[in-house]
Amino acid sequence: MNQAATTRLRPMKKAAKLAGLKWSAVQPCLPDWHEQALEHEAGLMELEGFVSRHLGVRLNPDGTFERSGLPDARFKTVSGTAAEEVSTARGFATAVARFVAAATTTPWRGLPRKASVVREQALRLRNGDRWVDFPALLETSWRAGVPVVYLPQPPVTGKKMDGMVTFLGGRPVVILCKEQKLAEWMVYILAHELGHIALSHLGDGEGEAIVDETVSEEQSGDAQEEEANGFANRILVPDGIPLTFSGTWPKAEKLAQSAIEFGRLHGVSPGHAVLNAAKHTTGTNLYPLAMAALKLINTTLGEAPTAELCCEAARRHLDADALKPDTRDYLEKLRVI
Repeated sequence: MNQAATTRLRPMKKAAKLAGLKWSAVQPCLPDWHEQALEHEAGLMELEGFVSRHLGVRLNPDGTFERSGLPDARFKTVSGTAAEEVSTARGFATAVARFVAAATTTPWRGLPRKASVVREQALRLRNGDRWVDFPALLETSWRAGVPVVYLPQPPVTGKKMDGMVTFLGGRPVVILCKEQKLAEWMVYILAHELGHIALSHLGDGEGEAIVDETVSEEQSGDAQEEEANGFANRILVPDGIPLTFSGTWPKAEKLAQSAIEFGRLHGVSPGHAVLNAAKHTTGTNLYPLAMAALKLINTTLGEAPTAELCCEAARRHLDADALKPDTRDYLEKLRVI
């Protein structure tokens, strides 16, 4: 990049930072023509427009950016986090989700209000064990006309959310932002967000959203969060029986095998069973052991990584020709498709 281009880029980088974007993460997602565009003022304006449309910030006449003017959302944040701290991540996720919603081929048909019906829909997609895992629930969501977008690294300087659901282009869209390669970490978050949709917590105004900084089963006093948790639990743990151990927990190999046997007996995804057990066992931090078991379960069952599963699902259900070339390239760089 020559000196003139660098000079033209400097104010845009500063403006992006002031709007809450992390330029080092933005730059790899820019179109291939962005360096050539900086060689002249018209190209700079085109690049500013691209950043505004694709990263969810508003471009002002003076060339500065500000956070997008989106409708008020219900932010479910943890203690000590202000809604503004996750608003830039919401704006970015909304911009990406809007492109995905517009290119989704399946019409939005609504979700059943009964979790048991959603569970049966997911089970029909499985050929083996009678439990609902992340790939099955992911496909169920897409087939209902609800795209699922995985954005584990939003290019923002503020905080991000575990999950979010928003209404765009006549349909709800789920965004998952928790960065976790092991997909069974994500199944509860997805089920929770689908609960918000099925139980009519989300309005149908363009851009309306529920933003969950953290999805947790702990009692929060928030009626909608607890209802969504109940919906998720009825999808994933049909008989309400959790995996438990009396006394000392077994080592990872035995724990993994016990979880698979438990899953087959009770219809619970083994990965979710292990994480759920660790979460509800007091007195000791069992997450390192649970994670070791989860990795073994993942190897035994041969489940692909979260990003790969989400990317493949999006490719199956999106009409790539409905996207402009620059947008398609952008979504590919983000690994959305």
